[in-house]
Amino acid sequence: MDLFASGTGYQTPKVDIRASVFKDDKILMVREKIDGAWSLPGGWADVNTSLSESAVRECREEAGAQVKPKRVIAIHQADRHYDFPYPYTIYKIFVECELIENSFSANTETLAADFYAIDSLPPLSKERNTREQIELCFEAKKHLLFETVFD
Repeated sequence: MDLFASGTGYQTPKVDIRASVFKDDKILMVREKIDGAWSLPGGWADVNTSLSESAVRECREEAGAQVKPKRVIAIHQADRHYDFPYPYTIYKIFVECELIENSFSANTETLAADFYAIDSLPPLSKERNTREQIELCFEAKKHLLFETVFD
């Protein structure tokens, strides 16, 4: 496949990390510049960066939020949860994070950040997260002993 022609070695999945951050029973979401819709803060994991470091970085860069990662909520294979095809495998990892503080500032990826209740979610950036995945984050928040969901 030409898509992978420049790569050497075994082709491995890409990793997309999404942070689940709550304040007063509302979840933190960012408005994406790319499509004007809303998603959980997140993005591609960087090489030589841990899952926790990636979640912290994405929250800081996209939402101006300082967080502390607590647990993995879910690991989804993207093509099993989205209606459009990907040319490669993507693992979406949802990480519950404790909010320390936040103050949104202009950046290159997002237009805004705000907290939303489950019954008043804004239009979603459906390539980044689904309503079902956000509902799963709300469900995990309710249970101290929530068991990680994975495909």
